Amino acid sequence: MRRRRHLALAVACAVAGLATAAVPSAAGAPLRVRGTHLVDSQGRTVILHGVNVVYKPAPYLPARTGPQRNRFDARDVRRLRAWGFDAIRLGITWKALMPRPGVVNRAYLRRLLAVVRLAERGGLYVLLDMHQDEWSERFGGNGAPDWATLDDGIPFASLGPHPLNYFSQAVGRSFTNFYDDRGGIRTRFVGAWAAVARAVRGHGRVLGFDLFNEPSCEVQVDPPCHLPPFPDAYRRWILPLYGQLIPALRRADPTHPSAYEEGLQTNAGDPMLIGRPPLPRWPFRATILSHHVYCTPVVRPGVACPRQERDAFAQAGAAARRNRVAPLVTEFGATDDLATLRRVADLADAAGEGWLYWQYKTYGDPTTSASSGPGGADAESLVDVSGHVKAAKLAVLSRAFPERISGSAAHWSYDDRTRQLRLRYVASRRAETVLVLPRALYPDGAGVEVLGGRGETITDVRSGFALISATGRVSVRVAPR
Repeated sequence: MRRRRHLALAVACAVAGLATAAVPSAAGAPLRVRGTHLVDSQGRTVILHGVNVVYKPAPYLPARTGPQRNRFDARDVRRLRAWGFDAIRLGITWKALMPRPGVVNRAYLRRLLAVVRLAERGGLYVLLDMHQDEWSERFGGNGAPDWATLDDGIPFASLGPHPLNYFSQAVGRSFTNFYDDRGGIRTRFVGAWAAVARAVRGHGRVLGFDLFNEPSCEVQVDPPCHLPPFPDAYRRWILPLYGQLIPALRRADPTHPSAYEEGLQTNAGDPMLIGRPPLPRWPFRATILSHHVYCTPVVRPGVACPRQERDAFAQAGAAARRNRVAPLVTEFGATDDLATLRRVADLADAAGEGWLYWQYKTYGDPTTSASSGPGGADAESLVDVSGHVKAAKLAVLSRAFPERISGSAAHWSYDDRTRQLRLRYVASRRAETVLVLPRALYPDGAGVEVLGGRGETITDVRSGFALISATGRVSVRVAPR
């Protein structure tokens, strides 16, 4: 016999409410990768929704005091939780971490840990991201220290707004010399990362290590670097970097997974090559595929944005199955265009992936493609430079979703216009399935309807969450009352 349960969720705050949502499950142990999923200590698939917090210029981390446009503090954490977000991608700058060759800046590391602890206390997972764009500040970008910017004296002149300077030979040569470990700079990079890993070892809400943002290569080298790169570019440069870095991080901290990225061009749906013949099998199990989804006409001219976005998800899904890694969208957006945000968020739901929007605040970003479009650099942010929340954008990104799924074969969709969530899965009784229902979406409460399965019950309801216990094939529908 089919059973049906309805429950109205009381709402404790309005849109601007900042009370921290209760976390409906213990999160003392770090998440791990099992197959192609992130899972918690109870074996539940974990889906993350969050934002990037990447402060590229000096002082290379957001402040705890001062103007709101530069800050990330407890108020920001509470606000993100109230919106239903459960994770941030926190930028690290190599220049700040190791300003001199081989010497870790302990003061910067302490500041980084302070942000990590702040996020953890508020119930956010933290993906640590070694961020670079266009290699270093010498080229108008960010990331590498001056001592690790070896351009062989090649003259540099800007080719235009981000990401065009990746195609400058001076920038490309700096990548080449890094990959080739000229002067030991790659080895020192690994040492800097290992210092971070040792510092966060065992932290329950550190998600892992995003190894190297959007790796690029010297396009003037022929062969093997082209757009898209030939497999030999990966064999010569990117795979040796990961082959040195991932084992070093596992020695420094075996409790957190590494998250690897493919080349910049895969953002637009070009093929992902790691683990695909003629390249060797991906040797590192229990890792995360960190991938980005952006429409990039310079990479795929003439290909419409919806097609680029679909291709990016298709490539990530194929790579995840091939390499037995967990895919996670760690960047998308950087725009005020709601149609783009809706398309990508819906595609992520359809693919069963979590995501982290780029980005929370503008933070003086010198390298964003948004700078050349309407709204300028501030178009990338969810909170503008004056501190105001972009309500229309938030209405698309603050979504009901299954955060922890106790079972398998899950499929879900969310309609931000009707605020309806639909979820189907084969439920297991080993733990509750947790739905995140941001309170501002349901000012008059939410109806939670559970159909099918055996003995299904909503065992507990807390502000902003529903907990479902069931076995068998279950269909769940959530809608405003």
